[in-house]
Amino acid sequence: MMSDHQAGPRPEAEPESRPYDCLIISDLHLGSDVCQAKLLEGFLEWAVKNTRELVINGDIFDDLNFRRLSKRHFACLKIIRRHSDRDDLRLIWIRGNHDGPAEVVGHIVGVEVLEEYEFCNGSTRLLILHGDQFDRFVNQYGLLTELACGVYYYIQKWAPHRASRYIRRASKRWQRNGPTIRDGAIRLARTRGCQAVTCGHTHLPGLETSQGVLYVNSGTWTEHPPCPFVSVRGREIRLEYWPPTHLDTRALAHAGAGADREVHELDHSPA
Repeated sequence: MMSDHQAGPRPEAEPESRPYDCLIISDLHLGSDVCQAKLLEGFLEWAVKNTRELVINGDIFDDLNFRRLSKRHFACLKIIRRHSDRDDLRLIWIRGNHDGPAEVVGHIVGVEVLEEYEFCNGSTRLLILHGDQFDRFVNQYGLLTELACGVYYYIQKWAPHRASRYIRRASKRWQRNGPTIRDGAIRLARTRGCQAVTCGHTHLPGLETSQGVLYVNSGTWTEHPPCPFVSVRGREIRLEYWPPTHLDTRALAHAGAGADREVHELDHSPA
């Protein structure tokens, strides 16, 4: 049994002693009025010093109308581009359904854009994909989805946060895309021989084990803080939150050959 650990980000480390093998975030929605761009800027600056690989798992943009990007949004993109060519850091960009064609986005940001990515550190094989490919509603009703997104972001900007959050969660449950995406991702991971899979898209962070596969959803950066991200250290996969002063109890699990994939509750104490 693994001993309890605090779920908070560790202090910045020298390149040769970075505490994380991989960090994963998704659904940033740069260009949206509700994007937590200030927090994201701080997280990115911290992440590039504390991990060997950084994966941005889809819906980096809210849409391709770059006139909606604020100076803070451009600052986040600048950090990504500045560190994209480093030899000691691998930066992966996964295309999401809001991002447009991969070749267009890749040309704009100067980063290779992939449809999916399989992370392996010798202890864990983790399949990383946005998850929209399993969303039947988005794929079948594209125009209606765009209209609904526009209405939702208007509500989230002007309505009380609790009200907009309730509307979002109710719509996700109505679409039933959370379980659908989870099940589709787990099936794909099993066919690839991966012990774990992580998606975004649903905006609902969570961690669970099903059919012997650990499924983690990295949530979104359009909610009030703390904002979620996925971390990998050896066989350990966590759902963590930024900033560290807002950490709360979340799940922790193993993923790897011979791991017992149990979920442990963590302390409330900050890192």
